[in-house]
Amino acid sequence: MVEAFYTRRPFPGYAPADDANTLIDRSRSSPFLRGLDEALSPDATVLDCGSGTSQLAAFLALVAAKRRVVALDGCRASLREASRFRERVRIDNLALVRADLFAMPIADRAFSVVISRGVVHHTPDPTRAIECVARLVAPGGHLVLGFYENVARGLHRARRVLANVRGRPFTSLDPLLRRADIDDEKKQNWIEDQYRHPLEHMLPFQRVLHQLESLGFEWVRSVPPTPAGNFFSRTERPSAVRLCMRRLGWFCAGIRDEDAGLVALVVRRHDRS
Repeated sequence: MVEAFYTRRPFPGYAPADDANTLIDRSRSSPFLRGLDEALSPDATVLDCGSGTSQLAAFLALVAAKRRVVALDGCRASLREASRFRERVRIDNLALVRADLFAMPIADRAFSVVISRGVVHHTPDPTRAIECVARLVAPGGHLVLGFYENVARGLHRARRVLANVRGRPFTSLDPLLRRADIDDEKKQNWIEDQYRHPLEHMLPFQRVLHQLESLGFEWVRSVPPTPAGNFFSRTERPSAVRLCMRRLGWFCAGIRDEDAGLVALVVRRHDRS
C-alpha cells in the first residue's frame, strides 16, 4: 500500500534543473540538515533508513567525499529517482539499497550514525520498525529518529480534517502551501504526502524515548529546537513537566511548522550495549 503510494509520486521529488549545487544550497538552508552535516565527521559511516528519493543522503555524501553513505528504501520508483540523480552528479560515496525496513540485509551495529526521518510512522508496526532501525547503530554511535509526534502534529491533524470536509486543503492554513517560492508540483507532492497518505501513525514522545532507552540508548536531545552547537552534544534529559511544556510548544508552533509535527529524537547507544 505504502510502496504503491510512493510509486505514483516519489517524495521528495527532484526538479529537472537540480544539480549538486542546488541540492547542497537547498539542504544548507535547513537548520536541521546544516546542523546534522556539521556534527558528522568527514569520514563517518551513515545509513539513511527509509530514504525516499535519497536527497538527505545525497547531500551528506556530496559535502564530504570520504563519508560512506548508504540510502535504503523499499520503493523502487523512489530509488530510481535517486539513482538518476546520483549518476547525473556523480556521487561515488553513496550506495543505494532496496530493502524492506523489517528485513534489512545489514549486520547489527554496522553504522556510526543511523538516520530515519519520517519513516517509522508510515509502517504497520512503528514499535517494531524502531527496533529494526536501532539495531544498526554501533556502540557509541547515534540514532536520529524523526517521527510524527502526536501532540506536535495536532494542528496539522485539524488541517487534514478540514481538508477532507472541503475536498482540498486550505492554502492559508498550511505554512508550506502559503509559500510563493515553491512551485506547484512540489506543493502537490506535499498535499499527497501530508493530506492523502494511506498509512500514518502519531507516536507519543515519551513512549518512543522509553523504548529506545530500554534498547540501550541514552538521551542526547530533541529537535526542535535545532541546536546552535554540536548536534550530538548531550543535553539534560527533561523532567516530565519540562517535556510536557516542550510538547505544548511544539503544538503551538504548528501554525508555522513546515514539518507538520515531525519531531526528531537524537540518542546515543551505550559503549558496551
